Amino acid sequence: MKKIAFQGRKGAYSDCAAHYLFGEDIETLPMDTFEEIYQAIETGEADGGAIPIENSTAGSIEANYDLLYKWRHRIVGEVMLRIEHTLCVMPGVKLGDLKRVYSHPQALAQCSKFFAENPQIKAVPAFDTAGSAEELAARKAKDEGAIASAYAAKIYNLDILKAGLENLKGTNFTRFYGIQKVPAAFDTIEGAKTTMLFELADNNAVGALYNALGCFAKRGINLTRCESRPHPDKPWEYIFHVSFEANVNEDRAKEALVELKNYTNNMYILGTFKKGVIETLKY
Repeated sequence: MKKIAFQGRKGAYSDCAAHYLFGEDIETLPMDTFEEIYQAIETGEADGGAIPIENSTAGSIEANYDLLYKWRHRIVGEVMLRIEHTLCVMPGVKLGDLKRVYSHPQALAQCSKFFAENPQIKAVPAFDTAGSAEELAARKAKDEGAIASAYAAKIYNLDILKAGLENLKGTNFTRFYGIQKVPAAFDTIEGAKTTMLFELADNNAVGALYNALGCFAKRGINLTRCESRPHPDKPWEYIFHVSFEANVNEDRAKEALVELKNYTNNMYILGTFKKGVIETLKY
């Protein structure tokens, strides 16, 4: 049985994403930090990991862009998971009983309308969403709640007082990558996606990035993401993370990468994998 690491506690959205990325027959391993996921894969403690890379409302998870560059683990899949926050409480607790609700700061912000409508309830920042549910269950507090997934409520035997707590219903999604130490074999052309890293050969040359990205445009390859992160060893230079809709083994992709070498240094393919689809929680 594969062991898949994720950041957070059992019942976290990343825990759910791990099953979509690696299948149902896995053991998920909670980690305290993102870097511990990469370390576990490197040492063999874990066979793979599930990492959030982008949220549709909050933007990029910058730490994971930097860690992908540092560790160079391979991307083997992606999934866009719909994030639906639920208000979890101890069995029998009513809304009027609540004085405090705990969750990750981002989840609290995404549910700000609920707190505006219920000013008697204090929003309290915590380590993460599922961890808030876990701690609530351990305390058995009758005047507290937690904002987490329905999956977390199920794991910790909590009641769901209210579902769809987020301000913008149906628009909050997180893109997760499945990563492992070695690339996965993926030969399909249709629905393929590739993510890579590169550094510009001359960061200050006029049109440097334009020329680099043009290698894909002139061959009809759609870029779905271009993210720049500060180079850890070269001040004022950048690492570019680029995702495009093509298999790296296609002729047009090969041609684009050959030309790209003229404008870049240290190109690195993080992975070719099946383009992800939107999923809702079922675990």
